Amino acid sequence: MAHFLWRLFHPLVSLSQDKFGLSAIAQDTIDADTTIVSCPFSLAVDVECSLHALTALFGESTLIDLQSWSERQLICTYICLHWIFPDSSSIPDALRHLPYLKSLPPADALLTPLQFTSSELEAFRGTNIYGATRDRQESWSAEWNQCRTFIRAVNPDWAERYNWDKYLIASTYLSTRAFPSTLLSRSPTLQTTSSSYPFMLPGVDILNHSRGQPVSWCTSYPEGSTEARDDSATISIISHTTTLCGEEVFNNYGLKANDELILGYGFSLPQNPDDKITLQLGGSSNKWAIGRLASGAEGLWNEVRRLVAETPEEIGYEDDLEAAQLLLEMVQKKCDLLPDLPDEKDATIRPAVRLMLKHYLEGQRDIFTSLRLYFEERQEAAVEAARDEGIELVFDDE
Repeated sequence: MAHFLWRLFHPLVSLSQDKFGLSAIAQDTIDADTTIVSCPFSLAVDVECSLHALTALFGESTLIDLQSWSERQLICTYICLHWIFPDSSSIPDALRHLPYLKSLPPADALLTPLQFTSSELEAFRGTNIYGATRDRQESWSAEWNQCRTFIRAVNPDWAERYNWDKYLIASTYLSTRAFPSTLLSRSPTLQTTSSSYPFMLPGVDILNHSRGQPVSWCTSYPEGSTEARDDSATISIISHTTTLCGEEVFNNYGLKANDELILGYGFSLPQNPDDKITLQLGGSSNKWAIGRLASGAEGLWNEVRRLVAETPEEIGYEDDLEAAQLLLEMVQKKCDLLPDLPDEKDATIRPAVRLMLKHYLEGQRDIFTSLRLYFEERQEAAVEAARDEGIELVFDDE
């Protein structure tokens, strides 16, 4: 397995194994603008590969039914089938990614919220991560049940070994290691589209995340190739910084808030500048993503001003005062719902889970504080506007 992966990497990169999986380490200084790792399209674990393998295993007559499955169901079932055979020698040829799957972190190293204990998940109650985790578990469980019912009709013995634990591990691998299929185009991009789906790139997914790490993606096609996708093409990551001997070589997953990192990858960043909260008024279709320093708050502010004004085209200081008061109350209620950080001595919460919650709460509270200041400033501006009209407002102390 190691030889298989090493062939994909630059000669000065070695793979280091720890309890969380493999990482890429520079064995000597690697200059900037160096291609770190390249993977042929033919090695990708994607919908095309999975559908072809499942059709071969279940029979050509199942193709139409399989095409109704989601991309995750196809890819995760393809992964799971590698694990249902008693030994590797009996695995059908259609299942060709066992060496790659053996290189991934063991199940007990996975730490997304679906691997939390009940006590750990309960510690997140009051955050959007808590509800999103419950929703994800319900959704993935329904997908697994649908797939298992289908497989039982094909092979009851396979269905018996196709259990929830395996599907959860496969789904977590896909969540933590996937890239958008837009990377498989001739102009690769990490921007998702309505038609893109997650897929896995052996070797490439070993590189861990470092925010702001300057990297670029490049695809190379054989001379004369004109197909939109050619399995003999390769996709590569180029690092644009110098990596010194002994340092880890990183990828950049893009700008991601801690809630996305925790839910999707099982880790968080301290003082993450990309943290955000999403606020939505009751009855409104608008969702406002608010970041640190109250970035993005203006849209929410203006929506509430228009809602409270009798004449939205003529908003006065009274409307602004009412809007500011409503929003300050909303911010306080949201902040009050956030949980307290468990004590370090709480043996029911693993240190890594507590650290994720700590990072998450710091970001949320910082954003709520900046929002409070923003709306207080709008409130003070309304008071000044009233004063300019000769009206001195007096507020009762509560």
